[in-house]
Amino acid sequence: MVNTCRYFMNLETIKKHKWEFCFLLLIIAGGTFLRAYNFTKWLHFEIDQTYDINTVSPAVEKGIANLPLVGPNVGGGALRLGPAFYYMEYLSALIFGDTPQGHAMQVLMLNILSVPFFYIFIRRYFSREISIGLTAVFSFSLYHIMYSRFSWSPNVLPFLVILSFYTLLRSVSKQEKHPARWFLISIAAVTITSQIHFNSFFVVPLITALFLLLKMPRFPLKVWAAALAIILIIYSPLIFSDIKTGGENLGYFKDKMKKTTRSYFKPKEVIQALEYDAYGNWFIISGNDQINGVRLTSFGFDCAACRQNLPIKLSALAIFFAGAFLLFFRIFKERDPDKKNFTILISLWFLVSIYLLYTIAKNYRMYPRFYLVMSPMAVILFGLILDHIKPHLGKIRLAIFSLIILVLVGMNVGRIIPIFEQLADVPYSAAKNIENGDIFPNTNRLTLEEEINVVNYIEKKHRQNGFPVYLTARSEYISTYWYLLEKRGVHYYGAIGKKNLYAQGNYFDIKFSDDSQSTDSRFNILEKKDMGAVIVYYMVPKPKNATAEKQNASDRKIFGADDELMQFLTWKKLFSK
Repeated sequence: MVNTCRYFMNLETIKKHKWEFCFLLLIIAGGTFLRAYNFTKWLHFEIDQTYDINTVSPAVEKGIANLPLVGPNVGGGALRLGPAFYYMEYLSALIFGDTPQGHAMQVLMLNILSVPFFYIFIRRYFSREISIGLTAVFSFSLYHIMYSRFSWSPNVLPFLVILSFYTLLRSVSKQEKHPARWFLISIAAVTITSQIHFNSFFVVPLITALFLLLKMPRFPLKVWAAALAIILIIYSPLIFSDIKTGGENLGYFKDKMKKTTRSYFKPKEVIQALEYDAYGNWFIISGNDQINGVRLTSFGFDCAACRQNLPIKLSALAIFFAGAFLLFFRIFKERDPDKKNFTILISLWFLVSIYLLYTIAKNYRMYPRFYLVMSPMAVILFGLILDHIKPHLGKIRLAIFSLIILVLVGMNVGRIIPIFEQLADVPYSAAKNIENGDIFPNTNRLTLEEEINVVNYIEKKHRQNGFPVYLTARSEYISTYWYLLEKRGVHYYGAIGKKNLYAQGNYFDIKFSDDSQSTDSRFNILEKKDMGAVIVYYMVPKPKNATAEKQNASDRKIFGADDELMQFLTWKKLFSK
């Protein structure tokens, strides 16, 4: 890494390759702009983000000892990974502020850094021209940009995976003066990455272990001991947690494995996994998600839905299999030791990813975030095809190569612009389906700007009479509204009850503007506030439905999510008597 920094900061190198640096700066600047533009206003801040910020904020407010010993849960279940993401979020909040955008800044910064790191990584194999072109595709990828713009544990995977594999390659290179240092950095990066998402927990350590078994690097025993120490230190919170709880999380892990493990293969599921990978790769490099709906059943087009967008589907499959063929072909063809190591590593990445997708396809529902652990590989596979153009051999070849890159960049930017326009319209226009439905599970959603507008309105009504606030909204937003309200001193007294309603209460029903469901018939609507994507109904119980004048302050409830967070084992609780 030090050598890399010296390369980029050396004036003579910059003068010698000034066009390379100019293009790189433009690519990084363009990708940074699209990742950071209106970052706070358009921040995606819903139930998962609220949960994470409520987990980390106590450490920011009261001290580092309040950090949890466990990380995000797996698939909404009880099983939890290590807390590396929460610790990264803690550092982000310390630097940028204990706010939604402050907690999300780590994701933005690491995804911006992933662009130059991707270039450095692929330069170990590709020419300057190919590397610049692929970095442009990576930087302007709709997929990478949208996952850069909000806080979620999987969103940091592209950077961490690139860092893990780049340092791993340098650790086995015969050209390195200090390979052991790179090896220890790689072990630290891999261990952190394994705590970010369940997919990375399996994929990245397995690839690393297989690669080391193939290369058999000869490090002194003290280096291997140091590597083991790094793993134990990074996993120590989870280890201490399981010791304290009697192996509770380990038990959840065993149960999870029993539910997901099968001892047989089905051809249909293998084919489906290959399709997921092919169509996901196409989505990553092109921004086109038109083919991420109905899958083929057996490489046959035996239904009308399967034949939709057939040219794009066939193109995606052709690019995917062509890249895979070239990858394995080059393992045997390559003579340069470092380049051969690169192809071996990418091949392992490919094979392990295919198996991962096969496992997911047969046991669970697929989500686009599952590709984050392999998204850089998708661009690299496409690069193996482009490498045959050999743009450095002539102006015509360079023009063809440049045109392909510009078309892909244009396709991605063409998809980004309408999405940005829709995000800008959220506080002013009726609810719309945000077009990148393959990024998020729900396409009809809000921005932080809109949520703050709603909370401003609720707070204003609350200040007028001081009555407790009760509200209802879509489940993914309730905790978000309460987080923002609590920050303003508007405390949670409980949900809108099925039995008890209070005359002295501020009741709000927050609906999307296209929601056809009527409001609760037990209330009279005092005001209907149109706020663009949502409509807020300010209500009061009908006299006959009010069961009491007011709720006693002593009867205040604890918000359900907060109650769960209070059960978290922290460092402070671990060492307290």
